[in-house]
Amino acid sequence: MAQTEPDTPTQTIAKRVREIRKVRGLSAERLAERLAEHGIKWDRYTVTKLENGKRQNVTVSEWLALGTVLNVAPVHLLVPIDDDDADYQVTAKKTAKASDVRSWVRGQTSLGNGPHREFTAQAPDGEWVSFDTTTPEGQRAAVEWAKRSGLGTVTEGNPRGEHR
Repeated sequence: MAQTEPDTPTQTIAKRVREIRKVRGLSAERLAERLAEHGIKWDRYTVTKLENGKRQNVTVSEWLALGTVLNVAPVHLLVPIDDDDADYQVTAKKTAKASDVRSWVRGQTSLGNGPHREFTAQAPDGEWVSFDTTTPEGQRAAVEWAKRSGLGTVTEGNPRGEHR
């Protein structure tokens, strides 16, 4: 059996919009009307073109409006939710597991494109951040974040909290 190529991000959004629209009991026309209320000028034909794969892209504004109108987190439109191990097309030349992409979109983990420190340095200071402190890199990143943000403390020591 031949390996199939993963869907493009737009194809994933199209599938998810169709699934959620039907679950919500919305016609393509009603979805377009609700999008118009949020400044996105779509008609039922545009919704149908997206869902049938005849639309090649979705703007960020459209993606966010779709999330708003369908009452779903944008990440759950962008990344498949039914198979965490499935390959996901991040760029034309990069794929990753869907679960890893979802975590990356949420700002929780890097896709390995550079140092972890570089990735986490761009998170706002007040945002919750977690670190894998079972690794030396994760321990260093946790200590650095705590110092930089002033919002947390990291106690160096053994992971079970046993006193020595």
